[in-house]
Amino acid sequence: MSAKQPVRKPKSGGKKESQESAQAGRERKRAAKRKGLKAGSRHSGTQSGGKGGKKDQKDPRIGSRKPVELVVETAKPQAPKAAPVKEEKKRGLTPEQELAAIENDERLNGLLDRLDEGEELSPADLAWVEEKVARHQQLMEELGLVEEDEEDEEAEPASDEELWDRFLDSDYKPEPKP
Repeated sequence: MSAKQPVRKPKSGGKKESQESAQAGRERKRAAKRKGLKAGSRHSGTQSGGKGGKKDQKDPRIGSRKPVELVVETAKPQAPKAAPVKEEKKRGLTPEQELAAIENDERLNGLLDRLDEGEELSPADLAWVEEKVARHQQLMEELGLVEEDEEDEEAEPASDEELWDRFLDSDYKPEPKP
């Protein structure tokens, strides 16, 4: 004969749980197990703008639509162009200041040195140098610093002793820098 299993009987006087409270307890237990956002929230998440929200939203995965060159073309080496220099001849400068600015112009001095050495300048540089030299001459004449003696130009150069005497006798007074 086979042995019979004991049957359990509910305890008397025990507290019975109602159907609603049992269901609420199960929901709380399920909610406690889940952590984080619900699946697929990136695409089905909030919609901005109500109607037509899908059209306005851009997919953040799509980048720029600007075409990218796949082959880089090498440019032909070109001769360096002379940098444009601002004109120092301004309305507010006095003739003395303008003359000092032309005499202290480093670009002009460099180009004149290159001309003295026998180098050839570009047409743009040569035109610029001629313009500055002409303006310098004009300012010298305006200020009365040039003596127009045609006889001195045709005469032979002075001897070394005369040049030294002129050099030593001259009163050199540099202008103060502004």
